[in-house]
Amino acid sequence: METFQRDMNHDRDEWRKIRWKQHRLQVTQLFETVFSKEAIVEKVAIIGAGNCDDLDLEYLAARCHSIYLFDIDQDSMENGTKDLPELVRKKIQLVKINVTGLDTMGFDENLSSMLNRGEEAEVIIQYVKDTENRLGKLSEHVFSNYYHDFDIVATSAIYTQLFYNWAMDLLAVHGANYEENEMEQVKEGFLDLRDEIVRTLSHSLSKCIKQDGFYLTWSDILKIEPEYSDTINEGINAIFSLAANVGYGAALIGLKAFMEEVDKSKLTLRYWPWDFNEDKRYLTVGIFGRLDEGEKN
Repeated sequence: METFQRDMNHDRDEWRKIRWKQHRLQVTQLFETVFSKEAIVEKVAIIGAGNCDDLDLEYLAARCHSIYLFDIDQDSMENGTKDLPELVRKKIQLVKINVTGLDTMGFDENLSSMLNRGEEAEVIIQYVKDTENRLGKLSEHVFSNYYHDFDIVATSAIYTQLFYNWAMDLLAVHGANYEENEMEQVKEGFLDLRDEIVRTLSHSLSKCIKQDGFYLTWSDILKIEPEYSDTINEGINAIFSLAANVGYGAALIGLKAFMEEVDKSKLTLRYWPWDFNEDKRYLTVGIFGRLDEGEKN
């Protein structure tokens, strides 16, 4: 899984930093919402930092004492921060982490081995189901050292990057070992596990926020096509309906799980187009929320 994500992070062109300028500005405006309420904070955590192309780290460093960047790909984080001014780099801590917690139980190796030897589909499905039931404990193992530690926790377009694409790529390699109906059953098991990973992650990250701290998220929810423009112009309710039909299920589940962790009366939501590359534009939703005492667990 780590190698798969590293390859994804490294598949970028030299113009991406420039192309993402407007997207990065939108992300910065989410943080500005926080800093309009608290001018300076102690610690900020950004989950899924990757190459840091969507982050204005100099802006953030001027408004906090330390920034923790979390990602499975250490190399991309190092490359994304190496050219920053020294005073900014001194405030940054890089944390290599698999936020799913699956690595702690050897899931990658186990599933790869099972598919490689053509294990029966029902055995694979049961293994995936058993893993789903263990996610709470796995996530606690990953994040317990960070509980109540950050003034701001943000997730950077991470929901669509968790587990599922890697699993489907792996399954495609070994598809000849299974009947079509077996493949569909395994895919359904993968989807269930993906959905629970997203929900568990959102809940675990909420525990990492200090009392009355701030929770931010942004995620691509669908690829923009010309025929979607009228619906998008109708506003957020129409957008969510469209995304439910043609968008990314993981993102929708992640955004819903996020909103369940924050005080809805203090929630701010915006959306914008993300010019990802020459061929792809994504509609992105960003949400800002604040945790109250009643939300903490």
